[in-house]
Amino acid sequence: MEGDRLRYEQALRRGHEALWQKRWAAAIAAYREALEALPDQPEALTGLGLACMEAGHYEEAIAAFRQLMDLRPGDPTPVLRLAEVYQRAGRVAEAASHYHQAGQLFAEQADLRRAIQAWVQAIRLEPGRLETLEALAQAYRRLHQPEAAIRVDLARARAWVQQGDLQRALEAVSAALALDPDHPQALQARDWLRAQLARRTGTGPLPALPARRAEAEAEQARAEAFWTLPPEEAEVPTDLIRRALSQALQTLADLVFSEDRGTFSEEEWFRIHAGLGRAVDAHSRGQWREALALYEQVLAAGLEHPALMFATGAILTELKRCDEAASRLQQAMASPAYYLASLLLLARCEERHGTPERAAERYLEALEHIDRELLHKGPAEGLRERYRFLRAWIQRHPEQQATLRKEAQQILESPTWLDRVTLIRRALDQWTAGAPFRLTLADALMVPEGERLLIELGQAYTWAQHGLFYSALEEAMRIVAEMPFAPLAHLALGRLLVWGHRSQAAVGKFRALGEYFLFMEDPYMAMAAFEQALQLAPLDLPVLQRWLRLSQELGDPSRTIQAFTGMADAYLQMANLEQAERICQEGLEWASRRGLSGMALRPLLLRLVEIAVQRLDWPRAVEHLERLRTIDPKDLEIRWGLAEAYMRVHRMEPALEEVRDLLNHARAAGRLAEAASNLEELIALFPEEPGLRQMAAQVYLELGQTQSAIPHLERIGEHYLQQGRLNDARAIYQSLIQLNPDRAVHYRALIG
Repeated sequence: MEGDRLRYEQALRRGHEALWQKRWAAAIAAYREALEALPDQPEALTGLGLACMEAGHYEEAIAAFRQLMDLRPGDPTPVLRLAEVYQRAGRVAEAASHYHQAGQLFAEQADLRRAIQAWVQAIRLEPGRLETLEALAQAYRRLHQPEAAIRVDLARARAWVQQGDLQRALEAVSAALALDPDHPQALQARDWLRAQLARRTGTGPLPALPARRAEAEAEQARAEAFWTLPPEEAEVPTDLIRRALSQALQTLADLVFSEDRGTFSEEEWFRIHAGLGRAVDAHSRGQWREALALYEQVLAAGLEHPALMFATGAILTELKRCDEAASRLQQAMASPAYYLASLLLLARCEERHGTPERAAERYLEALEHIDRELLHKGPAEGLRERYRFLRAWIQRHPEQQATLRKEAQQILESPTWLDRVTLIRRALDQWTAGAPFRLTLADALMVPEGERLLIELGQAYTWAQHGLFYSALEEAMRIVAEMPFAPLAHLALGRLLVWGHRSQAAVGKFRALGEYFLFMEDPYMAMAAFEQALQLAPLDLPVLQRWLRLSQELGDPSRTIQAFTGMADAYLQMANLEQAERICQEGLEWASRRGLSGMALRPLLLRLVEIAVQRLDWPRAVEHLERLRTIDPKDLEIRWGLAEAYMRVHRMEPALEEVRDLLNHARAAGRLAEAASNLEELIALFPEEPGLRQMAAQVYLELGQTQSAIPHLERIGEHYLQQGRLNDARAIYQSLIQLNPDRAVHYRALIG
C-alpha cells in the first residue's frame, strides 16, 4: 500500500507538471498511471478529465468527470466540467442540461452568483430552455436585480411564443411588468401578445388592417422584433471585461471584411486581413499565445486600432506580462468603448505587480467615470472634487484601500455591475437628499460590505417614507449595532432622527460623526456633518467653531464667511455685542488677507450695522452702511437705512440727497408708491424735517393722491410760519388753496 501511494503521488506530480506545460499526452499517461496505483482519486480524475478535454479525447474526459460526479454527488464542479466537455464536443443539449444541473447545485449551496453563471451558459446554448430561464428569473429577483430579471422574463415569453403558448408568454411579461410597470420592451411585448391572442380567438377590438397587406405584415414584424429580438447581451448580461473583449473581437472581425484599406497598399491590407482573421479565431478559441503572436504581426504591419490594443492588452494581462499590457491598455482607453474595461485590467495588473495602492487608484478612476458619466444627473464639480481628495486620502489609509479594491472588483467584474452601481447610487442619493453630504460610489465601497449595508438600510428608508418612524429607527439601530464602524450606517441613523423630528439627538449624532471624520483625516465629510448639525441647531457655538476652523483650513471662502456670520448671530442671540463685533471684525480681516471683497463681506457688515444700531452708535452705523452702499448701490433697503442713519447724526443734506436719489430710481423703475411708503416711515421718525415732507407731497401729487399730499403741505406751512419764513409759508398756502378750496378761507387767514 505504501508503494502504491508513493507511485500515485509521483505520477500525479508528473501529470500536474505536464498539464501546466500543456503537454496533454504526457499528462494523460501520468494521470492514468496514478489511477492505476490508486483508483477513484478525485484529484487524478480531475486532472485526467482536463487533459483529455484539451487533447480532444472527449469520451474519456466524459467518463472521468462522470466518475468524479459519482464520488462527489453534491459537488457542482465536476458537473460544470462535464458540461464544458459536452459543449466542446458539440453535444449542445447535454451541455445545456449539465450547466443547468450545476446551477441547481450552486443554488442549493446558496451561491446564487455562480448559479447564475452556470444557468447563463445553459441559456447561451439553448436560448429557449424554459426550466433554466425560470430558475434564472427567480435568482435575479432574490438578488434584487430587477432589470436582469425583466430581461429573463422577456426571454421566457419568447420561449413560450416559440412553443405556441401565448397565454403563458403573457404571464411571463406580466411578471416583468410587476417589477417595472413602465418598462418599454415589456409594454411592447404585452401589447403584441394581446393583439396576437385577440386575432387567434377572434376577440377584439382590433384596428382594421391597411389595404396594402405587405406593409401591414412588415409593420407587425417590426413590432414583434422590438421585443422578441433584443441584442444578446441584453438577454444574458456579462461583465465589463468580457463585454469589451467581445466587442473588440467583433470589431476586428468586421475589419477583416472591410474594403476600406486607408493608406495601406493592397498587399499590406491583404497581409493584415489574413493575420487578423487567424488571430481573432485563435483568441475566440482561447489560444492566447498563438493569437498574441498573430496580433503582433498585424501591429508590426502598421495597423493601430483601439480594439486591437484592447485585445492584445487583455491577453498580456492573462499571461501576467503586465508592463506590456499597461502600454496597450493605455492606448485602448482612448476609445470610450474600452475605457472602463481597460481600467479594470490595469487594476488587475497592479495587483499582480504588488502595487495595491496603484490598483486602488485605477478602481477610483473607474468609479469616478461611472459616477460622472453614467449615473450622476447634477453638476459634476462636487464629485470631481471629492474623487480628487480621495485619491490622496486613500494612500494614507491602507485598510480602506484594501476594502475598496475588494468591493470594487467584486461589483465591477460581475455581469450585473450596472444594476448594482445604480442601486448604490440611488441609495446614496436617497439618504443625502437635501443634506450637505456629497457621497460617491467610492465612499460606499470603502465600507466593508457597503453594498449589503445600503440594501439593508433600504428597508429603514422605506419605513421612514411611509411614516413608520419607530420601525425605521429600530432597523437602523440594529444595523449600526452590527456594523458600528460603518459611517454610512451612522449617517442614515442621523437622517432618520432628522425626519422623525428628533433634532437634539440628530445634532448629537452629526457632531459625533464630524469628530469621527476628523479622526479619519477627512475634513470634507467632517465639515458636511457639522453643517448638517448646524441646519438643526444654527446657534451651536462649539459646532460653529469646528466648522469655522475646517472651512479656513480647506480655504473655502464661502463657508468661512458663513461660519463667521453664524458665530456672530449666536453671540447676538445671547446679547453679547462685544463678542459678536469681535467675530465680525475677525471675519473682515480674514477676508482682507485673502483678497475677498464686495458681496462676500455683506453678511458681516450687516451684522456690524445691527450691533451699532443696538448700541445707538449711529456714526459707526453710517460707516458700515456707506461701505455696503459701495458694494451694492442697487440695494435699496441699505440705502434707506443709510438715509435714516444720516438723519440720526444730523447730517441732513446727505440724508435728503440720498432720499432724492432713491425717489429718482423709484420713478425710473415705476415703483414710486413703494418709495412713498418708505418715505412715510422716515417722516414718522423725523416729523419736523420739512425737506422730507416736501418730497412726500411731491410724490403723492405725482401719484394723483392729492388728499395724501395736503397734510404734508399743511405741516410745512406751519413750520415756515413758526420760523418767520412768511414768503415760503405764503407760497405753500397758495398751493393749498388750489388743492383744497374748501379750506381756502382758513389758508387766507393764516397768510393774513
